[in-house]
Amino acid sequence: MKKQISILLLLALFIISACQKQDLRESELLQQRNALESATPNLLLSSIIQQSAFAYQAEGGVSNPQLAATVQYMQGNRNSDNNIYKGFALPTTDLYNFTTPIKLAEASISRMDSLKLRSYQGIFLIFKSFLWSTVTDLYGDIYYTQGLQGQNGILFPKFDDQKDIYPALIKNLKDAAKLIAAGKEAIDPTYDILYGGNKAEWIKFANSLQLRLLMKAGKNLPNAAAQIDSIAAQPLMTSGSDDAAIPYLAGDPTYSWPRGSSYMLYSGNYMIYRPSKTLVDTLKALADPRLGVWVAPVEKPWTNVSAQNGTSVTTIDPLGFSYVSTWEYIDRTNSNIAHAASSIVDTLTLYAGYTAGMYEDVLSANGSYDFPTTIFNYKISKFSQLLNQNSHALLKACMMQSDEVQFLLAEAAVKGYITGANPETLYNKGVTLALNRWGQNLPSGYFNNARAKFPTSGTDDQKLEKIALQKWLGLFMMGVEAYSDYRRTRLPFIELNGELASGIHKFPLRFRYPQTEMNDNAQQYQAAIAKLDLGDTEFSKMWLLQ
Repeated sequence: MKKQISILLLLALFIISACQKQDLRESELLQQRNALESATPNLLLSSIIQQSAFAYQAEGGVSNPQLAATVQYMQGNRNSDNNIYKGFALPTTDLYNFTTPIKLAEASISRMDSLKLRSYQGIFLIFKSFLWSTVTDLYGDIYYTQGLQGQNGILFPKFDDQKDIYPALIKNLKDAAKLIAAGKEAIDPTYDILYGGNKAEWIKFANSLQLRLLMKAGKNLPNAAAQIDSIAAQPLMTSGSDDAAIPYLAGDPTYSWPRGSSYMLYSGNYMIYRPSKTLVDTLKALADPRLGVWVAPVEKPWTNVSAQNGTSVTTIDPLGFSYVSTWEYIDRTNSNIAHAASSIVDTLTLYAGYTAGMYEDVLSANGSYDFPTTIFNYKISKFSQLLNQNSHALLKACMMQSDEVQFLLAEAAVKGYITGANPETLYNKGVTLALNRWGQNLPSGYFNNARAKFPTSGTDDQKLEKIALQKWLGLFMMGVEAYSDYRRTRLPFIELNGELASGIHKFPLRFRYPQTEMNDNAQQYQAAIAKLDLGDTEFSKMWLLQ
């Protein structure tokens, strides 16, 4: 059973936190060397699962909107810096969101090795690779080997090259699968809040994550195609029950969905970020039922039909949430409407997204003109009521899911990395699983739509574009992987959409290192940035992109 457990001991195990970033080196040095001595494997397991999943999902958009806005799942309706990538220009402290679970995972690996608990050791190795891969994907070179070892006297850790980190992470995952299979101990299902003690599921996670990393680094790794072909033949995620995801819980906000009403009311700050026009228009073109699951109907949609003015319509979305929309006629005799008319881009539709790259200009967002404050915008859709719940069966902290795996395999098949695989079959399965994950069945005739149908007789580029489009939808609100994947493939090509069409705002390729590293680890920081082609900027190409 996938349930979560409140772990109070965690606070005593590690004292690095977001509010103590400036004390990073000192706090590491002061930690108790034997902090894990009394912690049970079960307690460590539940803590690592929960912390890792929550941190990853939060970074992807449910708490931090930066990456979700960058890949155009959402756009800022008032705080619009993320619409044009401004946050990337500043040193980014997101590294420290992952340091606590990384330290916990690494210390747990040593502890399990001493206890000869091989299956637990393998599981903790999975999280070590998962977390470090997230960090290196965002920053590039990072202190993988020496980092977070202040308690061992390493206060100024050297930054490892990403070209050395990735093979190490992949080897960890290979070792993890072997350790889990070889371990004699049972995994306590009560504390295994991810897979309920099922070792086969953990092995699938290890293998699937290995596939993700191999596909990212494939062009730069020797024998990558052979490695991808080999891992594709191993047990992988193939159904929703395999997903590496845990549910959020109502009650204590610590365990609830970060965009829920415990944090932001539907009529308040929840409205600051809106679904992007890219997302909304794509779902509409596909006649995709996820439109109603993710996106709310516009409160005051525009109509060109005068007789429709003031008419209200009630929409019940696929999950049973109710919305009321009142049509407004584009009456050019009304000076306010006439003034906004040139900015109206979506009429006669209940769903309208916020134009990509629009910056500090809410009036231009589909011609809105009558809002009391700038968080309100009656002509642009909000996100759905589902996404404002504190908990729901469909709201999970997800690290990896089966639909992503199918899309990775489909891409690998198109590129000739794996043998005996039909990319169309894999693609269709990925789409079906992605819909199922949001409670929707594949609509009849979905693949008859040219926007959805796999181009069997098309070029490889056309096939890869189709796979990427559905993978982008499948990664909704998983902005870390969506950003990393888009940066790698540049598909589906979105970076010149809307107000970004001028190309003035260049797509960012990485996070800048935190100011703390510049201040407290200056020598190693300078050595690291000297290897970057454009220095410590958001436009330098890390090894994965070279």
